[in-house]
Amino acid sequence: MKLKTKIACSISFIMSLLINMQVYADECPSSDLPQNALTNYLEAMQERRFLDAFKFVSDSMTDGRSNKDWAELQEMFYTGGGVIIFGIDVRQAIAPISDIECASTAIVPNILKSRDNFNNQGITEFEIYTIVRRDDRWLIDSQETLFDQSDVDKWFPGETLPEFLDKK
Repeated sequence: MKLKTKIACSISFIMSLLINMQVYADECPSSDLPQNALTNYLEAMQERRFLDAFKFVSDSMTDGRSNKDWAELQEMFYTGGGVIIFGIDVRQAIAPISDIECASTAIVPNILKSRDNFNNQGITEFEIYTIVRRDDRWLIDSQETLFDQSDVDKWFPGETLPEFLDKK
């Protein structure tokens, strides 16, 4: 094999490794606190205890609103939209590459089952939450809903995005 070919193959191999590099590591070591914060938040939302749910979210999740203002807004959305959460499946916290000890950040996957006035057949949502430690408390800092099967495969192996029924 010529030197140029070997170099090209080596560069190709290294590039493929970099492209496919994970942005997360393994499960957080011996800590269930990040997923406990998410469980407490989702159960409070499920039970419409919005003042309690506020205790588990960061300012970025509330847009800087006060507890009272944020809770009133959530109540309006849930009541007006007829939101009902009937399934919560919080998974083990995962360490991002930038914090493999989960000292200040963790990624927590969740499968949420809910329905509302616009989707009365119910929906299964695959969610990824970023949980951060602030003042010795774990808080939900962001939430992402996955819509592509390849993303679901990465975070929820063996799970499948539901097919939507076209009800006319």
